[in-house]
Amino acid sequence: MAQVTPDDVIVTPWQAPDQVAITLTQPTGADPAGSVDLTCPRISALASVVIRGAPGEDVSLWRFGFIQLKFVTDEWVQYRGASQIDGSVFLAMDRPPQRPRQLCRDYLEGEGGITGFFAKFPFVGPAIFAFPEQPLTSLWGGRITAVLPVGTKIPTTGKLIFFLRFSDSPSRNHDLVRFNSKFPAARPNFLYSLYSGAAFATMFAVQKGLGQPIVVKRSFQWNVQWRGHFGRNVAGQIVQLPPKSGDVKSDIHIGNVVKGPPTGAPYDPFILDTTLPNCNAVAAPAYADPRAVQESMGWVNWKVTH
Repeated sequence: MAQVTPDDVIVTPWQAPDQVAITLTQPTGADPAGSVDLTCPRISALASVVIRGAPGEDVSLWRFGFIQLKFVTDEWVQYRGASQIDGSVFLAMDRPPQRPRQLCRDYLEGEGGITGFFAKFPFVGPAIFAFPEQPLTSLWGGRITAVLPVGTKIPTTGKLIFFLRFSDSPSRNHDLVRFNSKFPAARPNFLYSLYSGAAFATMFAVQKGLGQPIVVKRSFQWNVQWRGHFGRNVAGQIVQLPPKSGDVKSDIHIGNVVKGPPTGAPYDPFILDTTLPNCNAVAAPAYADPRAVQESMGWVNWKVTH
């Protein structure tokens, strides 16, 4: 019987050479708030897969691909007015009730930008994988969830070999200026401090045909974080200040690849849970929720931990 063992899957992750970045776009007439843009180097991984079996053995509709869960989201931003009497604002988009839970399933755009209903072609199983499903028609499958077309057979060599690719590049952005509505005439509060962090578990899994279990063969964990402090220069522009003692570093880290699911992970029971929310669907309401915003008529050292 045809098989794919963990030893038949090699997953190699890497990151692009650029750095985790915090970029400021100053307010203009067209954009009176301006923005602080947080970007992460692209994380990539290449999976090489070998299916071993008897020549001519049918492997139709076997499914292969990456699964990604996000298990940590930290997201808060502080603003201060020009003086203590101009107030302060705190945004916390990472905790209840704005964000009811941390764990979510990360669905990513695949080759050709396929999204939505057509991302499920040819509809062979639950939406567990990160990328849209597409038939595997060549050795190089690309950035997809690969489904072996009907009629796919093990060749005379006894091995069917192909490659699939993963990539992701999280980003965030926030206003440089927010208007504090605690005052009869709202006063501008300027970006003062922020922290953003995200942690992911990325897995490569196999499903040996319709109705068969989805089995994780290899996995790795990775995370990214941004930390920044800000002030205004003599021209009134918002600038980034040097780090403070005890600050975490804006950085990215990719863990080791292991066989099977991530070791010691608290989310193992949820890997195949079809009720997990979509990460984007969780984030958007959290950003828009007015309960994420706290305002004061003075400078406040806001509580910034969970």
